[in-house]
Parts: sequence; C-alpha cells; structure tokens
Amino acid sequence: MLDIKNLVITYETNIAVDHVNLQIESGRITGIIGANGAGKSSLIKACAGLLPDMEGSIYFDSKELSANRFFVRKSCGYAPEDVELMPYLKGREFLQLIASIRAIKDPETEIEFLEEMFGITEVQEDLIINFSHGMKQKISIAAALIGRPEYLFFDEALNGLDALSMQRLKDHFNSLKKAGHTIILSSHIISLIRDWCDPVIVMHQGKVIQNLSQQEIISLEEKGKKKLEQLFVEWIRK
Repeated sequence: MLDIKNLVITYETNIAVDHVNLQIESGRITGIIGANGAGKSSLIKACAGLLPDMEGSIYFDSKELSANRFFVRKSCGYAPEDVELMPYLKGREFLQLIASIRAIKDPETEIEFLEEMFGITEVQEDLIINFSHGMKQKISIAAALIGRPEYLFFDEALNGLDALSMQRLKDHFNSLKKAGHTIILSSHIISLIRDWCDPVIVMHQGKVIQNLSQQEIISLEEKGKKKLEQLFVEWIRK
C-alpha cells in the first residue's frame, strides 16, 4: 500500500499539492485525472522520490520515503510525458543500462519481451536521437517496466502510443495488478482512465475532490445519465 499523509508541495508561492491524504492499495491500477495544473504530476513525482522538498509523509507499506530513498528508487518505475533519454545510446543499450542499474538477473530475456510487446525490436540498434516521439515513449515505458518494480508511476506517459501497443500494455498492467503490484496512471484521456483504472482519483487546484471506485462511477453515470467526462467538467467548475 502507498499511504500519502498530509502532502503539501509548493513552488515558490504556488501550492501545487494542497494537504493531500490518500491510501492507494496494492493490486490496483489507480487512475488520476485533472486539468493542467491540478497537481497530478507533482503528486506522482513526489511518490516516485523525485522531489526533494515537500511537507508531509509518503509510506511504501511501512517504509517512509525520506528515510528509505534507496528502497524507493529500487522498487519504483517511473515514466513521464516529456521523455529525456540518452540520445547517443542505441535503444537496446539504454534498456541494458537500466537493467544493469537494477541488477536484473536475466536482462536480455526481459528486454526481448518488452521489445516484442512494443514492436520495437527492429529499431533497437538505432540511436535514440533518431527515434520518433512515439518510439521514445515506448523506450521510456519499457525502461520503467524492467525488473517488474513493485510500484509503477506513469505520468501522461501513454501519449503517442499506437493502438496495438496500448492493448498489449493494458494486458501487461492487468497481469502486474494480479501479481499485487501498485500502478498509478495519470492521463488527460478520461476515457482511458475510466476503462483501465479502479479507483479513479480526481484532482483540482492541488486537492483530491473525488476518489471513486468503478462501481461508484457506474452508479453516478447511470444516475445522472452522463459520462465520466461530463461529470468531471461539472466537478471542476464548482
């Protein structure tokens, strides 16, 4: 379980995350939606151990993040929307580097599995600098998945993936979920979050304004005769 307690993240005078308390259960794909500036990315970066300054506490089961940063880095995979890779490495070299850092026992088997899943085997000997945006996203997501980390964070990272890769990734997420992994996924594509995730968290102006199970979403949609996209707009306009 990921336990977030009274989390506050401030950039100069701007409060990006405002006293957020959340318990995110293992064995779930948890979705986060919100408009630009809602605090989604800051929340995910904090959980992934990428923000040095914040108030509050984040616990990975019983381990508090600030006192166990090595554990967090070893146990987490993170993929952002804006990919920053090593441009003059080949795709396969980059994945081999990540596997080496994580001390994967059988890296080649795992790299081959991920290459096949994303359909990137034929381009893996090319330099990353020559990759398209979509190809870089696939490499970034593959790097996050190497070693099957217990905690996985994807911050708008699925933008640019083709339909086949999306379906294969969804199937892989579901297999990780069944194995008890914790997956947190943010996206502006509300229909994707609605389809892939349970529960769905809605953020607005740094706060969590909704935390809904799939069953609760179905009930609200049926009651209001509206889709989640329409409900979302109503929530953030209040």
